[in-house]
Amino acid sequence: MTEQVVRDPGMQQERTTLAWRRTGLALLVGALTVGRLTLDRLGGAVVLPTVLVAALAAYVVLSTVRQRRLGVTGPADPRLTVLRDGRLVAAVAVVVVVLAVGELAAAVAALVDLV
Repeated sequence: MTEQVVRDPGMQQERTTLAWRRTGLALLVGALTVGRLTLDRLGGAVVLPTVLVAALAAYVVLSTVRQRRLGVTGPADPRLTVLRDGRLVAAVAVVVVVLAVGELAAAVAALVDLV
């Protein structure tokens, strides 16, 4: 006899929300770490981009926390998803690009110091 697996349709959204929360936390830690490590090389020019990128990463985390609360307290509406309008994806893309540009600038500054 085979057992039928009963799937809970809300669990997929729960896993997606938790994955986005982990992504946001990792980006927040990464932004602060990269900002701290490049501060020695680039000086005060790193502070503003680090704060802005950390704020975007915090936005990702807070959006998923808000989404979780909506899912728990509100109706199960399929339109209320974490990726409903693409803002989280855009925020993650901006964070990654700014971190990459910051690291490239630090690498170029290190090369210039060696020459």
